Amino acid sequence: MNMKILLNEKGFTKQNKVFTLILAALFILLINHTELKAQSSKNVFIAFYNQENLFDTIDTEKKIDEEYLPNAKLAWNTQKYQNKLKNMSKVILAMNEGNGPDFLGMCEVESEIALADLCKELNISGKNYKYVFYEGPDERGIDNAFIYKAELTKSVKGHAFMISPEFLGGDKTRNILMADVKLNNGSRIVFLVNHFPSRREGQSESEYKRIAVAGRLKAITDSLVLKDKKVNTVLLGDFNDHPNDKSMAEVLEGKSAMSEVSDERQFYNTMWLFHQQGLGSHKYKGEWGVLDQILLNKNLLDGKGKLKYKKGSAGIFKEEFMLETEEKYKGNPKRTFAGNKYLNGFSDHLPVYIQLEILN
Repeated sequence: MNMKILLNEKGFTKQNKVFTLILAALFILLINHTELKAQSSKNVFIAFYNQENLFDTIDTEKKIDEEYLPNAKLAWNTQKYQNKLKNMSKVILAMNEGNGPDFLGMCEVESEIALADLCKELNISGKNYKYVFYEGPDERGIDNAFIYKAELTKSVKGHAFMISPEFLGGDKTRNILMADVKLNNGSRIVFLVNHFPSRREGQSESEYKRIAVAGRLKAITDSLVLKDKKVNTVLLGDFNDHPNDKSMAEVLEGKSAMSEVSDERQFYNTMWLFHQQGLGSHKYKGEWGVLDQILLNKNLLDGKGKLKYKKGSAGIFKEEFMLETEEKYKGNPKRTFAGNKYLNGFSDHLPVYIQLEILN
């Protein structure tokens, strides 16, 4: 709020000036108190969004990025790259009632260059998104990423956990990305961003890989609890499995109801209801599936700390502009490419989201 105080108006006495200064100070304190009170009741909007091949146009050594180069079959040139940045930004900024998510996990980001360019595009609107990113060993070079509104945080620490190829039949996969965040109210949230191995080889043939990565993730979350029983943990990602698959329901102990979470090491899978309803964030062979999920640990459910899951806030973000209009594919997520055909779309996945309440 802008306020001008005229202290040198003709006729003011010294006492008038002092009195006016005192009133101004009290008024400013009242404004600050009101702002802090408003902030204390604010919801934190958390989302995950698979970027589907957010590649820059640069040929990077030791990455299989040949498809996404200007002279390749897809003709991935500067114009298409800029279109991709604008399109993904449009979806991101449309979330949270047009305010953009406070915290967003992402996957399929090729490079820090691409992520920095995406943040620049987002910040044109007046936002102040910062990012956490680490290059990983994935052969295509697609990695996990995390962006956040800097004004909401006191500190953000990043770390990447590697997955040994020996557990994946020699394959190299994406790191698990950690963002350890301290909010302005002093509360801590540890975000773990994931992109589990794909089902390209077949669901059953590749399941052991996702189970192995889930085991690595569970070991990380268990160690967080051992160090701090009050830790707030959020798992988010494209898990390439459904909520009822072994990696999610058994290894990670992702429960279908909040009441089933009885231990600090267990999780509530906020996307389970959508799975039961036949809804999804990704469509394959005409069927929707919830491959993109957000899981919360017990501390975010019981309301004993400064943060609590807002019941019923979980959702799959879907706007008409993000969807195919052609009759055959109507309602499907509109992709950047359909095969080699350029559609100038968004992603083959829809974002998922939840909200947390700041209690004090």
